[in-house]
Amino acid sequence: MTKLEFKKFYLSLIVATLLFSTAQATNAYGVRVQKDYRFTTQQDRNKRIEVYQEYLKKTGIFDESHTKYKTDFKQYQQDENYKANLKHIKHGNPLPKSGYNVKGNYYLMADKILANYSVIYDSDPYTEYVYNPFGKLYQVVILTGDENVRPHYKAVYSFNGYLQKVHFFAVDGYEYIFLADGDLQGVVIDNKLYNRVGRPVKVWLL
Repeated sequence: MTKLEFKKFYLSLIVATLLFSTAQATNAYGVRVQKDYRFTTQQDRNKRIEVYQEYLKKTGIFDESHTKYKTDFKQYQQDENYKANLKHIKHGNPLPKSGYNVKGNYYLMADKILANYSVIYDSDPYTEYVYNPFGKLYQVVILTGDENVRPHYKAVYSFNGYLQKVHFFAVDGYEYIFLADGDLQGVVIDNKLYNRVGRPVKVWLL
């Protein structure tokens, strides 16, 4: 088991341990009522954010060192098959070999513009290597938990292993984005980002 695989296994255990207690806490705050984040009270918004921040802090995601990830990501810095992978995305050409899948990531406000693309290996479906159109590693996204079960989260790292953001998919049905220092960047609703007080923020979302 590699260091990266052990890390994901360890974090999955933490998530499983925290799942019940966090669900109780969010229930106590009425999060499961499914009130629209934009139109509820500020007190309710603050409580949701606080609960999810504490959830993530307990996993240690904001305190980890980038050194081990820098080493783990080193072998993925260049996608040697990027030309063939781009042809697969744009024209449906077959992939040059088996063992992985690719997907194109487009700007939501202009879906004809390819921002980057992702490579996901069959041997590690929880890790997504994101490349720019020239085949250079741009980001790495690691899923902790089950993507079909909330809560779960995706940690976004830079190509050299630094944590950039954490996308937390909460039990209230929304996606909360936290920065590397744990502060809230915003909440995604209908592919738009809203700030702490429920106001829209003009940013590009993939």
